[in-house]
Amino acid sequence: MNNAVTLVPSDQIIVVYSDGEITAGEISCALFYANSRLLAMHLYVDKSFATAMPGYAENFYTLMQWEMETFVTPFINISFLSRCSATIPKLLHNVIAILVVHKLVDRQPDVNEVLMEIKALPLSVHSAASDQYDIARMPDYFNAWWKENLGSCRVPDMLPKSSVQDVMELVEGHFSELPDHVETDLLPYMLTLGLRAVGNFAEKDDKLFTFK
Repeated sequence: MNNAVTLVPSDQIIVVYSDGEITAGEISCALFYANSRLLAMHLYVDKSFATAMPGYAENFYTLMQWEMETFVTPFINISFLSRCSATIPKLLHNVIAILVVHKLVDRQPDVNEVLMEIKALPLSVHSAASDQYDIARMPDYFNAWWKENLGSCRVPDMLPKSSVQDVMELVEGHFSELPDHVETDLLPYMLTLGLRAVGNFAEKDDKLFTFK
């Protein structure tokens, strides 16, 4: 069995859908955007006294699931179904692991424990690739729910519907605002995707996804 990994060009189209197409590089950029949102959330929550309020952990857990379903899961699924192996940034990887493990162990996870484990994740200020704090403090993250007083919020009102196209537009806007040093230094590792096998991928109804 040949387990060799062939790098996929960043401009290779991975999926075509009704409103457009997504390349390998855009998948990595989307995951980097999700990681940047989580870093902003982590920095804020880490210093917030509101996390101790009644009801905060429950709302935090609900909104974190929304975060994953909106900005992460679709792109990981696309990578899996197209046999691409996308690089997942460290913080995003750790948050996914916490949510998945708790869900596997208990169908009704302890939301307070989930919040505490996410708050306890290390925040490294030593990065050879970028100033992570600059990225996290970029203005105007879409639905920056972590800045709200979650203990007294109506969470259903904070869960807007977002299509893949909506997310890709947010990602494009995010990258256009990145400081020059961040954009230049991060691109080499962000666009590292491996194609595990060569093959023909199933074509779906063009209203859904077509894998290239």
